[in-house]
Amino acid sequence: MMMLESLRNATSRLHKELEKENLANKIIDHSITLEEYKRLLFQNYLSYKTAEKYSHKYLPGLPADKASRIENDLQNMGVEVSEFTVDMNFSCDSLYEAIGATYVVEGSAMGGMLIGKEVKNCPALADIPPQHFFNGERGNMKSWNQFLKFIRSHQFNNDEIEAASQKAVETFELFGKAYRMEVTTL
Repeated sequence: MMMLESLRNATSRLHKELEKENLANKIIDHSITLEEYKRLLFQNYLSYKTAEKYSHKYLPGLPADKASRIENDLQNMGVEVSEFTVDMNFSCDSLYEAIGATYVVEGSAMGGMLIGKEVKNCPALADIPPQHFFNGERGNMKSWNQFLKFIRSHQFNNDEIEAASQKAVETFELFGKAYRMEVTTL
């Protein structure tokens, strides 16, 4: 089985579940409040910051800039993320685990690009500064395409594919854990 196919198959159910349970749906239907948006950004910040440090360690050719873009957006709305520390209990111990985590990080950012196209249509978000993460710009596809190029240019054995697939599942669970966090002081 090919790496991408295995990653997709391993995470399909979690992907659908996660889409249902996070605040991004309120951007799609334009019902999100400013506080909910800040909470969504913070939850994403925690997830990306946690997972990106491993993708950058094992896949240094890929940009690991999602957390910093989200941090910039939060700071521009008066939220200082350095005041918060949360241990998300997540790690990657190999290139293959980093591939699984990066699959989720980059795929999620692609979804964020689509969600970003709707931010400007949300009445409660009309006055926020220009966004760096949920911005809807096609340039956000660049790192996804780099990741795909890397995956397609390598051969992986079954153990490597299994390690990546398992870590992709764990990374979706990381995002789910962040989305379930109650953040009340942003």
